[in-house]
Amino acid sequence: MHSIPRPRFEDVEHYAKLFTNADYWTPYVHMVCEHHQLVPCSDIKAGFPGTNPVFIVDGRYAVKLYTDWFNGYASYPTELDSYRLIAMNPQLPAPALIAHGSLYPEGTEWHWPYIVTTVIPGASLGEAGELVSYDDRRELAGFLAQVLRQVHALPVESSAVMRRSWDSFAAFLQERRLHCLDNHRRWKALPDHLIDQIEEYLIPLSELMDDEGGPYILHCDLNRDHVLGAWEGVRWTPAGIIDFGDARAGDRLYEFVALHLGLFRYDKRLLGRFLTQYGVEEHWKDNSRLVRRLMNYTLLHEFNVLDQLCEAHPSVREAASLPELAAWIWDLGTPSPSPSSDDGVVA
Repeated sequence: MHSIPRPRFEDVEHYAKLFTNADYWTPYVHMVCEHHQLVPCSDIKAGFPGTNPVFIVDGRYAVKLYTDWFNGYASYPTELDSYRLIAMNPQLPAPALIAHGSLYPEGTEWHWPYIVTTVIPGASLGEAGELVSYDDRRELAGFLAQVLRQVHALPVESSAVMRRSWDSFAAFLQERRLHCLDNHRRWKALPDHLIDQIEEYLIPLSELMDDEGGPYILHCDLNRDHVLGAWEGVRWTPAGIIDFGDARAGDRLYEFVALHLGLFRYDKRLLGRFLTQYGVEEHWKDNSRLVRRLMNYTLLHEFNVLDQLCEAHPSVREAASLPELAAWIWDLGTPSPSPSSDDGVVA
């Protein structure tokens, strides 16, 4: 199978210039399709830009190759394992695994593992943008509540990678905590006076994690780019979710961070609808401990989920403390910060 020299990049910048270049990757996609007899493999288009090269073949298959630049050694087995679990619930609106393997044998050089899945047709919410009406966003919130209930119900005991133990999630959070302050100083998403409060605001992991039941299978990065939908006239209807490369077993509250900040864009009406449909809204009312836990997960999140906060809501710079910011973001009874423009975000 490995008749073509393996992909090589001088540095991350070189990789960034080429990872969505269909002409560059076409020979490798052909290798995959020919090996698994997925022919004719004549129309190859780049998927939505993410971390790894993804290409749509003949409108039927998605070929995803895993780079070693961004944790590919972990995201490949995680995503492969996730799709095997998803196959246990045919009702879950997610791609189906068709094939997997590596372009080259494992050895001293990166072997370029890959997976092939079915394609969910349509555009991501990020691509559709502000053409999606607020009513459709409300419908999406209800849709995602049902989808995530199914994801969280996947049998973690059947996983080959994620264990039915809180030890792994605790180790992950401990690692995030060790680098939390440095990360936020580097990201500069929050004002300096709020970053200076982080160490004191973080609570012990024993108080942060809800280890009654679970842990649950989590998507962990359900943002606007990972929800696909189709246009039906002027309406955008959600069709499914993609990209399980960051999945892990853990606390469901961690799941809600990317969802609320990256997909709902801090809109508490959408969050409230989601929680009602998910079945947990009653636990959020007048619950200061829950708000603090959610803000802790926000600060400890693997990704810079606060990157657009001050741009979209300049008034948050006026927050005197992290508890005040936490209430703005997570307390359903506290008004949200005013947005800088009408981006579907409701104050």
